[in-house]
Formats: sequence, C-alpha cells, structure tokens
Amino acid sequence: MKRGLSALCIVSLLVLIIACAPAQVAPATTAPKTESSTAAKTQTTTTQEKPAGEIAADVKDILSKHKTKITSVYYKYRGPETGSNFHEFYVKGNKIKYKPHLELKTLDGPESYDAIFIDKVAKTAQSYCTAAYCAYKGKKESLNYDDAYIETVFDWLSVTSAKKVGEEVIDSRNTWKIETNNGILWVDTFYGIPLKADSGGKTYRFEQLAVNSVTDADVMP
Repeated sequence: MKRGLSALCIVSLLVLIIACAPAQVAPATTAPKTESSTAAKTQTTTTQEKPAGEIAADVKDILSKHKTKITSVYYKYRGPETGSNFHEFYVKGNKIKYKPHLELKTLDGPESYDAIFIDKVAKTAQSYCTAAYCAYKGKKESLNYDDAYIETVFDWLSVTSAKKVGEEVIDSRNTWKIETNNGILWVDTFYGIPLKADSGGKTYRFEQLAVNSVTDADVMP
C-alpha cells in the first residue's frame, strides 16, 4: 500500500513540474530580402532622382520663340542626304518645297525635275520641273512620302527633354547649345530655330536663313 502511494506521489510531482515549466516560444523569423524587391526599390529611387522628359524653363522659352516670330522660312540645308552639297528649303505651315542639288544642271528630259513639293497633312510628295529652262514643265511623279521627306528646322524642335550645355556663335548669330533627346542643337537665341544639329554621329546644317519671306506660291505646285 505504501509502495503504491509513493509511486502515485512521484507521478503527481512529475506532472506538476511539467505543467509549471515555462513554454518555449519559437523565435520570430524575418523573410529575407529578395534580389527582385531590392532591385525594384533601387529602380524606383533612381527614377525619382532622375525624372525623364524635363525641359528647363529658360530652354523652353527659347524653343518656343519660333511660334510667335516665324510664319515661314527659307534656308539652305546640308546633311546626310546631300553630302557636301546643299538643298534649298521653303517652309510655310504644313507645306514644304525643297530644291535638291542637281548633279546635272540641264532640265531637258521628260523625267527631269528640280523641285519636291511636300504636304504634311495629306502626306504626299511630288516631283516637278518648275524652272524657266525646263524643257518639260509640270509634275513628274508622285513619290513615297517617307522617302522624300527631310526633317525641317521646326521638326528638330519637337523634343521631350532638353538642357542648355553652352553658348556659341554660328554664322555670326548667337546660339544656345542644347542637349536634347534628339541630339545636340545649336538654337538661334532670337528666332528659336536650330542652325546646326548633331545626332547619331551625323551633322546637319541650316544656313542663309530668310525668315517670313516664303509665300504660298513658293510652296504650292
């Protein structure tokens, strides 16, 4: 009887000890930062630090001057399409005429032409012979618009980001050197149109500008 009672006391004591022992709590775990989440955070920070599409206020003023100062413009253009020669450009509104440099000055053939007429709204391009010494005057053919079109001084001003990086004198005119998403532009500070552009390793020149001198007749076939 005493032996049974002792055994019962021991069992009761063990149960009491186990019940009073402090519960062990598993340590909290922190999910490791994944590479993708860290990269996304870095990318967000970088984007906030360097926002895209900014044009400084003073640069914006220069680039918009042509809107109030120029209704038409004549200039001589030299670029990748012309080699070392120049094309003559007449631009008024959405109408453009340019006279490409002709290796052969004679215009005595039925297919001979001396001018390209562009309509930016209708997206048309046509070749004509207009000179007084054309043997066969008038329209020659309709051209592929994209192939015939050459960007004008106004097209170069359609930028989404721009900042001034310097000042230079070109053709005796003061210009701002402006870095844009289209390349580097040297923009005349009075009229707000480029006299020079560098883009993709190529140089474009706009010379002998005559502002507000082009008539409707100059750009109509």
